[in-house]
Amino acid sequence: MMYLIVLAFIFNGCTANKDADSLIQKSCKQASESPGADMIPDFERVCIASLKENPESQKARNLGDLTMVGANNAISNLTNVKRMIEKIIQERKYKNNLTKKLLDECLKLYSNSFKSLNSGLNYVKVRNFDKATFEFMYAEDGPAFCGLKFNGDNQQISPVKEENIFLVTMLKIPVALAMKATPPKRKK
Repeated sequence: MMYLIVLAFIFNGCTANKDADSLIQKSCKQASESPGADMIPDFERVCIASLKENPESQKARNLGDLTMVGANNAISNLTNVKRMIEKIIQERKYKNNLTKKLLDECLKLYSNSFKSLNSGLNYVKVRNFDKATFEFMYAEDGPAFCGLKFNGDNQQISPVKEENIFLVTMLKIPVALAMKATPPKRKK
């Protein structure tokens, strides 16, 4: 009898993994067609890989659950890039004072992004995907403006340029998923 119970749990676990993987594949494909996501090379592949890599995605049963996983992944990535910048500043591994000033400004922008991501997560928890989408979109401003600060005019190259570009993609995932989870507006 005990073997039957164990087999039932194993079967349910395998089915749940298949369902979650199918949901991830389908959701990332749809999300890759969202405005902005369609402009990011390999968006669908990165979306799928990042969601699958998070064990919480295996518990996802709907697009809202995946949106939370995507937002948590973005928070984690944002935190890592922020720590890299703090370490560069702390260890004085920047080329000149202008680079340090720009990195300090990026940290402020990332703090705002962090607040927006957390606010968006709170909206997802109450299933208000419309407001979550806007909060997640605000979060995208941090790395976008950080990247713009390092430009040809000031002849500065960001020491976290590649990480910042990847962060933009990671932030686009919860935006695109929340957009897809937003119920269509009814016509009056």
